[in-house]
Amino acid sequence: MNTMNDSELSILNKSVAQLTHFITAAYQTYNSHLLGADLVMLADAPAPAGTPDTTNLNDILNSVVQAPGTTSIATVPTTPDTSMYQMLSQVQTLDSYISLLTAFSVYNEHPTPYDITKPDQASAFTQAVAKWRSYVITGGTVRAMAGYLPIGQITAQSYNKSVTNTELHVGLLDTLFGGFSLPDSAKKELDSILTNVVAKLGNFQVSIDTQGQTLDHFITYYYFSTVEGTGGTTGIPAMYVPKVRTFYLHIDQNSWKSSVSVGKSSVSATHFDFNMNYLDMNTTMNPALVATDMTAINGTIQKLTGKTAAEVNTSMNMQAIHADPQSA
Repeated sequence: MNTMNDSELSILNKSVAQLTHFITAAYQTYNSHLLGADLVMLADAPAPAGTPDTTNLNDILNSVVQAPGTTSIATVPTTPDTSMYQMLSQVQTLDSYISLLTAFSVYNEHPTPYDITKPDQASAFTQAVAKWRSYVITGGTVRAMAGYLPIGQITAQSYNKSVTNTELHVGLLDTLFGGFSLPDSAKKELDSILTNVVAKLGNFQVSIDTQGQTLDHFITYYYFSTVEGTGGTTGIPAMYVPKVRTFYLHIDQNSWKSSVSVGKSSVSATHFDFNMNYLDMNTTMNPALVATDMTAINGTIQKLTGKTAAEVNTSMNMQAIHADPQSA
């Protein structure tokens, strides 16, 4: 399981308190007509000590574009209706909230900026981003997240095979996304997204030097599922709910080095051992609760980063694939 030590728990709690300060202030500002003057004044209270500033946060978010420790992917239905558009906006807001809290946590653990032009620091940065995103989503200590995204079933899995690079591409897609009955066009989009992530990590010459150290990456996949008892032949108009699947990947260092080496080789049929452990979580987003807090969260994102939620999603590599909702 994904367990935190006392130091990491303290960092996450500190990060939550810092971000909560700004969200509370934004909520009070947007609802000042409903609140008394004394409560509105709380919006002017100073941020907790040690809170990262706009430059710190943007540096972290921008670095993820170049040295990705996490990838977010959202399935966009081929013919979305109004409710789907609304839920896609909520997905975007939730993912931005997660990204921002992850950035707070990365900063609070390592206030000195990572120099991702150096292989060892690029590796440490991607590991930190993946670790903190996992803790934010599945750590069970973030009260708001427990409401937005209740912790679902988390299963420890592994992928251990002797493969060529081509077989690895197909094998990983089938292992992680084979249960979604995606059309070939969506699989090609997924393959392109993940190939681009691997290429970026390879170009940055991520260095894994410590024995037993792994290359880590966190994937967050948002998709729609048809509510059971609606749509099809039921006579009830189809209703949909946003689902979330996460994969926290730990790739063996020798496997990573071999895959990068073979990827640059002209001998495509070369076999190598690829070993990866990962945590697989499947859960359901609470769109009503996210909708309640959307305005405050979006206002906070704008204030802290100078960016909209959509721009933060872009910074954190949120990508889209196209497929219809999954059957219940």
